[in-house]
Amino acid sequence: MSSQLRYRPQDTQEHRTIQQSVAHRLQEAITQGHLVPGHKLVYSEIADEMNVSVTPVREAMKALEALGLVTIRPHRTAFVSYLTEDQVKQLYALRTLLEGLATQYAVERITPDELSHLKDVYGELNRVVEVLNGNASDPVRTECIVSLQRLHNDFHSSLYSPCGNQYLLQMTELLRRQVATYFPVINRYSIKRVNKSHRQHFDILTAYEQEKPRVAAGLMRTHLQETVPWIIEHIRTDYPHAEVVGSK
Repeated sequence: MSSQLRYRPQDTQEHRTIQQSVAHRLQEAITQGHLVPGHKLVYSEIADEMNVSVTPVREAMKALEALGLVTIRPHRTAFVSYLTEDQVKQLYALRTLLEGLATQYAVERITPDELSHLKDVYGELNRVVEVLNGNASDPVRTECIVSLQRLHNDFHSSLYSPCGNQYLLQMTELLRRQVATYFPVINRYSIKRVNKSHRQHFDILTAYEQEKPRVAAGLMRTHLQETVPWIIEHIRTDYPHAEVVGSK
């Protein structure tokens, strides 16, 4: 009995690592657009594909549900989460308020090194957008969409991180994750949206360089508000039953 207890913490840690690995891989598949909203997630199939037991998959699903990326229904049926139109509007009302505030605080506190990093991320974003505007092949475009999503997240995180308020950062990150399932699909089919978003990013970065916190905050609020119609149009076109699936 004593030897079993001695090894239990190690086994628990190993199990937790497997669960975290499964959750990370699923989260990447969702946020990169490989698993789109409404996609049914079958525990046994995921376990077989990842060569693990069903238990860490089940626990990974709970972790992703807490992030808003997965919706679990009775009898352990899981889907990549939908958002209803009302949920999008409510979520972006909060995002506009909090991220506008985070932007203002960040401009007031950003260091030269942090600004330099922000400009570097924008430069990488710019190169990806240039490829998307060219005559790239489908595989290259798909790879660029993945890079675009990663760099977009990095850019926004770098915009807010100097704000000096850890609770504000935690809330903005949580809210941003709620809509992460939609952008890879929208960006894949709407270069117009990609270009408009990229121009807005440039304007926000310029306000940071010019040390204009209120201007930057206003630009951020506009940037977020103008994203709402794109998401709602996408929901109406591709997910007409989201009101049913996405509701609690």
